[in-house]
Parts: sequence; structure tokens; C-alpha cells
Amino acid sequence: MVSVERRLYALILIIAIVGVGINYYVQHYQGGEIYEAANRAFNLVKNGFNVTVTIESVDGKIFEGELFSISGSTIYVVKNGKRFTVGGPSARLEDVKAKKIEIHVKGKVYVYELPPIEGKFHEAIAPYKVPAYSERFSGLIYVKGDFDALEFGKLKYDVDYLTYGSIDVKQPLGEGVILSANFVPISMLEEHLGDKEIYMYGTLYVNSDERNLGLRLLEVRTQ
Repeated sequence: MVSVERRLYALILIIAIVGVGINYYVQHYQGGEIYEAANRAFNLVKNGFNVTVTIESVDGKIFEGELFSISGSTIYVVKNGKRFTVGGPSARLEDVKAKKIEIHVKGKVYVYELPPIEGKFHEAIAPYKVPAYSERFSGLIYVKGDFDALEFGKLKYDVDYLTYGSIDVKQPLGEGVILSANFVPISMLEEHLGDKEIYMYGTLYVNSDERNLGLRLLEVRTQ
């Protein structure tokens, strides 16, 4: 007869394994299944998850990067600030011909209401930067002072071509501009708006292992 202690240990082990499965997702695909892989991964991205991929090409090379968009069966990946395209084993136009693909996702997405904050961007946002796989913002950003077309162009290029998200000028002002952001990484906003005086409010999407902000929680998204 199996002892109570052994049965209890087995139950704890099963719970631990299930817990890991809930918070850490890895799915393997063969190159011919790239369309399925692309759609599964992109749905996670659209829900606020940080999705990384490990790809074995048809010539045996290993390629890793962050997935941010798809078009048909083409996957768009960023690595070291550069954009690459990934296709199936018989792809002709993509940068990488995939033989095998692994999709990696961790944690949950905690959706918070961000109340109005103001000051220099990097100082105002500092209390809300927490250990996370990614943090994204949707809402309005009022930028005070000079923010010319060249500066906005650089920000918009990074948002449009190096991540999933969008940003536009909602309204120019006499002494600044109003930006409308959708799913833009906090790190990218900080890079371009760091020392600028801002007033902003909206929604934060934090992909992390646990709830680590005291803001009003709107939703928790699971894999």
C-alpha cells in the first residue's frame, strides 16, 4: 500500500508541474506548420504577452528573437534592434527558412488603469517600472515644449517597424503635442521621451509572473 506521505508528495509534484505549465508556455512546430505557429504566437502578442521564438533553419542554424507581427505565413522578428522575416522551409522571400520553431511565453498579463502622471517622462514612469517580461502603454500623452517632426518620426518608426503597437499625433498644440499610443512598450517611450515634460494617463499591460503594482486591476490575461 502506498503511504500517505508518498501520495501527498506525488500530489504536490503534480500541482507543481501543472503550475509551471500554466505560467510558462513552450510550443514546438515543424517548419511546414509555420502558419499555425504564426497565428498562435500573434494572438498572444495581441493580448500583451512578450513572445520569443527559437528557430532552427533548414541549414541547421539557430536563430532567436522577439516576435511582433505576422503577415500570412511570414513571421516578423526583432533581434538586436533589427527586423527579420521568417518563413517555412520552402520560403523564397523571407530572411530565414524555418525547419523547426519554438514559441516561448511566460507569466500572465496584468491590465492596470494608469491614473494621470506628470513630470519628466523617465521620472514620472519610474514608480511603475517593475520586474516584467514586458510593459506596454495605451492612452494619451501630452508632451510639453518642442517635439518636432524629426523626433516624432524616429519614435513612430520604432513603434511601427520594431514592435507591435501604434502611435500617432492626436493634436498639435501651441506649446507641445498630444500623442495617442496603443500598446507601445514603456522602454521605447522612455528612449524617445525620457527628459521631456509629459502628462499621461491610460492603461498599462504588464506581462509578469505576479501582480506587482498597486494600481487598479482591470483584467488578468492567461495563456
